[in-house]
Amino acid sequence: MSIKVSGLSKTINQQPILTDISFDWPATRIIGLVGRNGAGKTTLFRTMADHYRPDAGMMTIDGQDVNQHPAARQKLFYIDTQNNFFGNQTLGQIATQYAIGYANFDTSRFDHLLKTERLTLKSHYRQLSKGQRMLSQILLALASDAPYVILDEPFDGLDILVRERIVALIVSAAADRQISFLISSHNLDELDGLCEQALFLKNQHLVANYDLETLRQRARKLQLVFKTKTVPAVIKDHGQLINVYGRVLEVYFDDYTDALDAELRAADPVMMTDCPLTITDVFRVKLGDSRNLLGGE
Repeated sequence: MSIKVSGLSKTINQQPILTDISFDWPATRIIGLVGRNGAGKTTLFRTMADHYRPDAGMMTIDGQDVNQHPAARQKLFYIDTQNNFFGNQTLGQIATQYAIGYANFDTSRFDHLLKTERLTLKSHYRQLSKGQRMLSQILLALASDAPYVILDEPFDGLDILVRERIVALIVSAAADRQISFLISSHNLDELDGLCEQALFLKNQHLVANYDLETLRQRARKLQLVFKTKTVPAVIKDHGQLINVYGRVLEVYFDDYTDALDAELRAADPVMMTDCPLTITDVFRVKLGDSRNLLGGE
């Protein structure tokens, strides 16, 4: 059971936005999609949801090609936060329309979920706060009974209490109802606590796809201080700079082996400290400026 994206490409106004994007989204998994502004995250979501037609590639949902089996898309839920029809409608009216597209949509459950958030079916979407709008969209997803849910920047511009409520809803839905989420966000700290896997999008391409637990077992972030300002060759050859604090170098190593550890210790650092590796660190390494390479380019 999974969504499989294979060789997906999309050009808009003669400008390539996505090129040969391929990845698997297993059932019951929470995945983060990471990329700088304009990287194509929303375009990928719209293409997966059939708001845009791909120029190449395909997508299957639980083994069914969505072009040959359009009904399979009922298993995928996505609301375009920038362009939707909600406007002047009540949440009840919106639910009625979603019930047409999703055969298992549970209006009673949607009503119950709204009440837990102090909203009602009579609430007008345009009168809701930004946080309430995002909450109502997530509740629509949960009521749809779709096993795969895409969330595009669900934490953007929200206060910490609303963000925490959204995180709680996602964690609860994943644990209790086995719902899978694909989430884009610039709030990488939120993704760090949620996601089991991270996709990194850069220059139209998917440049990295990490199982985060496996990555943390293989990669390493160290704080290092040496007796002189000269950076040892082992770091230039194998490391990438994340931050500098005075003489303290914070360095990322993509493949940290026993041999590399021995070579680093042979360079006689004054300080050599392990630090927790975060999605933010990998973001800097994979999507940042190549001039941060200690070896220089």
